[in-house]
Parts: sequence; C-alpha cells; structure tokens
Amino acid sequence: MLTRRVFLKHIATVSALFATTAKLHSKETTVQTKLTTFKVAGLQYAECADRHFVSKEPLRLQREADNLYDKYAIAVYGGEKKVWYIPKANSRIIASLMDSGVSLNAQVRYFHIEKEPWERLWVSVFKVG
Repeated sequence: MLTRRVFLKHIATVSALFATTAKLHSKETTVQTKLTTFKVAGLQYAECADRHFVSKEPLRLQREADNLYDKYAIAVYGGEKKVWYIPKANSRIIASLMDSGVSLNAQVRYFHIEKEPWERLWVSVFKVG
C-alpha cells in the first residue's frame, strides 16, 4: 500500500533526479580536437625570448594576412606580447581554418629554457566545438 509518506519520498527523489539531470545538461561542455603540435618559429627574435612558459598555458592566435613574407602568417601571442609565428609548414592549413571562421585555441605543449631558443617552445592547436 502506498502511504502518503512513501508517496512524498518518491516525489522528492524524482525531483532531485530531475534537478541533477538539468544541472548536467545546462553545463556547457566544450569539445576540443587537437589538430597539430609544432615548434614556434623565430622565438629568438621575439620580445619574450627569455620568458618562461608553463605547460597548458593558453596562447592566442592572430591571423596576419598582410604579412610580407607569408600570406598565411599566424602570430602566436602569450598575453599581449607576440611570441612569434606558426611555422610556414603548418600555417596554410591553420590560416584556411581561421579564414573559414573555425574557432581555434592554442596552448603551450612543451617548454624547456635550457634548449636553443628555436627549440624551446612547442604549441598545440585545437579546434573548438
């Protein structure tokens, strides 16, 4: 027999379950797909050549379509300072994605201050969504 007390317990359990499910669905889950990892070109020439980077530190990519040396140039920024550029071998595909409106994120993959400047910083690029 279903008593009032048992009925109210069932109602409370079901509403708690719905509340938990709603919270899980309301949180945005961002899927990131790793596209490539590369050494940053020209780090020895950058303003922040002696800067220390931290693994998984977020970086910003900025397209430079008017660059004289590479029409597919993409600058990599750590904060407000230009770290330098994505190497030409990788820039064409990434530039095409950026030009098409694809959302990309970048982060430090590897950094070792003891290495030569052109071998210190590795960056990973991810497609968001």
